Amino acid sequence: MNIKKKILAITICPVLILGVVSMFIINTLVKKSVMNEIEDALKGTAAATLAAYDQNTGDYMQSSNGDIWKGSYNISKSENLVDRIKSNTGMDVTFFYGDERIMTSAKDADGSRVLGSRAGERIVEKVLNGGEEYFSHAVSIEGTLNYGYFMPVYQNDSDSQIIGMVFVGTDKQEKDAVLKRILSSIGASVGIIMLICIAVGIKIATGMSKNIKNSVELVGKMAGGDLNVWVDDKLLKKKDEIGDLSRVTITLRDAMQSTIKEITKNAKALLNASQLLGTAADNTNGTMDNVRIAVSQVVDNSREQAESSRNTSEHMKIMGDNITEASREAEMLTDNAASMQLSSEKASKTLLSLRDINEDVKRIIGEVKEQTDRTNESVQKIHTATAFINSIAQDTSLLSLNASIEAARAGESGRGFAVVAEQIKNLSEQSNKSSKEIEATADMLSADSEKAVSAMQQMQEIIASQSESMQETQKVVAEVIAEIESSMRSIAQIKESSGKLENARSEVLQSVEHLSEIAEDNLNSTKKTFDQTEVVADTFKQVYNSADELKTIADELVKSIEYFKM
Repeated sequence: MNIKKKILAITICPVLILGVVSMFIINTLVKKSVMNEIEDALKGTAAATLAAYDQNTGDYMQSSNGDIWKGSYNISKSENLVDRIKSNTGMDVTFFYGDERIMTSAKDADGSRVLGSRAGERIVEKVLNGGEEYFSHAVSIEGTLNYGYFMPVYQNDSDSQIIGMVFVGTDKQEKDAVLKRILSSIGASVGIIMLICIAVGIKIATGMSKNIKNSVELVGKMAGGDLNVWVDDKLLKKKDEIGDLSRVTITLRDAMQSTIKEITKNAKALLNASQLLGTAADNTNGTMDNVRIAVSQVVDNSREQAESSRNTSEHMKIMGDNITEASREAEMLTDNAASMQLSSEKASKTLLSLRDINEDVKRIIGEVKEQTDRTNESVQKIHTATAFINSIAQDTSLLSLNASIEAARAGESGRGFAVVAEQIKNLSEQSNKSSKEIEATADMLSADSEKAVSAMQQMQEIIASQSESMQETQKVVAEVIAEIESSMRSIAQIKESSGKLENARSEVLQSVEHLSEIAEDNLNSTKKTFDQTEVVADTFKQVYNSADELKTIADELVKSIEYFKM
């Protein structure tokens, strides 16, 4: 959309929308207002008709001939009343008794009154049954539609007994025709106003579009390089935005002419300066290449030196760790050797004690053997004594027998001797029994002694062999103690050498670390120098490139300025 269409859109669209909305609102309000007026007029006429009937005293009733009376007033014969109301208001009046039409001013095509017809079910429900006043938009009377108003008729002195209703109607077609004329007049007025507004909008949009096009053409000429343009004085004198645009266009023309002249001057100076700058940057760029190569070699040498220092430091640290580990091992060897020496000395003392004890055991075993030998001799003597006792016991037993025989011969006088003989016999038997027991014990003792002698002989042999082993073990322990003392002296020398080596390693490690730090510092410094050199070199390259680009831009700028014509 061009600006003309946009202006027309923002002027015509609101007018059209406003007109449509206004027509809708007016149509609704007017129609509602007319309907309210029709309803109020019908309601007033119905109330007046009902009041005319109610001014007669008495109840509503139906006579035997079917006429409806109000007191002494015959409603079925009230033609004058309903005709007079119609002539005054132009509205048809009808009186319903129940739902039956008994009096009306409405007539059919033959001029006869429309009587005896029934009200519709909805009207009966609303008015007669519900006691409501009811306004209908379409009540048909002999085929003619009417606006109608129904009002219930109550019996005298009763607010609930509805005996019928009063109807007032007016021709719907006539009222709709009046309403249509009113709405048509309003619609025509709104349409004319809308057309006037649209015409004014079109004229304004056309004028604004034309003026803007003129200004655009001037700016287009300036954009095409033609600064020798002028604006119509009429546009310059305008007080609106178009006039502001025209005046700004002239101001822009003058400013561009002045600016382009200044740019032309500066562009020529810039071209000369860019040529000089390019020459200087080219020379400096060559020098910086040589400097960068030299600094790069220094960086490589510093990196190798730092790497060597780091490697030496690492090796020295490893050597230091090994020396420290060897020192700790030497300490452990010293402690172990001391423990071994102490244990060996204790073993040697223990062997000496065992040797002494073994000698004592050997001596005691010899004594026990001698005692056993004596015991064997005593056992032999016991055997001899036992045999002697056995012989004595036998002799005593024999003697006791002889004494018993002699006591028996002696009779009463030999009784005491017989007792003695009996006692001797008992003693002989006991002695014989004891000698047998002693002999058995002696035999057992003799057998045990022989076993003890055999065991002691074996023990003597074992002790002799043990003594020889102890002597050999004592020699070995003495040799071990000598070797441990020699090892302890060697370990002491290793420990002393490790301490000296540790001190020397510490001094060398400190020197190497210091050298490594110096090498790292040199490397970092050299790298910074190299980086700065690279930056400077890159900067001069950029200066050279910028000078070249600046020269190109200056050439293009001079050519571009030639585009404008002043």
